[in-house]
Amino acid sequence: MLKTKKITILGLSLIFLLTASVALAAEGIWHTDYIAAKAKAKKEHKLLLLDFTGSDWCGWCKKLKKEVFSKKLFQDKAPEEFILVELDFPQKTKIDDKLIAQNRKLAKAFGISGYPTIILADTAGVEFARTGYKPGGPQTYLDHLDGFVKNYQQAQVLKQDADKLQGIAKAKKLDEAVSLLVSNGSKRGYDDLSDEIIALDKDGKAGLRPKYELPKKISLIESQLKQDKDFDKAVAELDKLVPQAASVPSLQQRIYLFQAGILIKGKGDKTKGLERLQMAQKAAPDTPTGQQLVAFIARMQQDSGKSKAQSKQ
Repeated sequence: MLKTKKITILGLSLIFLLTASVALAAEGIWHTDYIAAKAKAKKEHKLLLLDFTGSDWCGWCKKLKKEVFSKKLFQDKAPEEFILVELDFPQKTKIDDKLIAQNRKLAKAFGISGYPTIILADTAGVEFARTGYKPGGPQTYLDHLDGFVKNYQQAQVLKQDADKLQGIAKAKKLDEAVSLLVSNGSKRGYDDLSDEIIALDKDGKAGLRPKYELPKKISLIESQLKQDKDFDKAVAELDKLVPQAASVPSLQQRIYLFQAGILIKGKGDKTKGLERLQMAQKAAPDTPTGQQLVAFIARMQQDSGKSKAQSKQ
């Protein structure tokens, strides 16, 4: 009996050690020092995967870790292409003060507004894709990331091709490159490229000047609105941009949506806000937003009808 007990204890100890070593190996693929991770990415010619997470409180972060990051397939395959960096914002777990400062600084720099946020970046830390939780397990997630990388690589080729061209031909190549990166969910500003596109399409005949110039004007109106809270002025300024966006229906849609938000949330005018929503849907009905607006407008109209009926009672 004694001999059997010793063997059992040894077996359990061995299992514990093996389990611990696997866990340590998994932890070892994740870095927390951003500067060191960038240096490693540059040395090994790899990309960066930044995981902005709330490890001990964020439900979707926990799901992503459990369903994807903790799986052997991901742990084996992801480091072949990426240097993995965990940027944690725990509420209960204590982490080093230097890490807290670093993570806050990076969250501000990348404009993180929710968790988990996964950023893909080049060796210089320049973002080219942004995503979050996605169901389906490790292979689905790896394929998801691979699509972003392919778009990024194609964008690099397009920018190289653009350098060999001039005028509108160059502007169109640059536009293709930026469009691919934007389709990756990247929130990085492309002011350098957009300014060049605007300059190349001076008269706007190619439709590229308004595409890149108007978002800047919309952003300025948004910034001004935050400062002065002048809702009527903002709506009027946006009205001036509508004709300029005639060649870019998705931009017209964005302008009308902005106005709808101002009217409904800012002024409490649901009637005029609904009118702008309808204009937004008609401006670009085939976009995902345009399709989603159909159901949203119907719900608003239904709610409005109920409110009127109740008021008459």
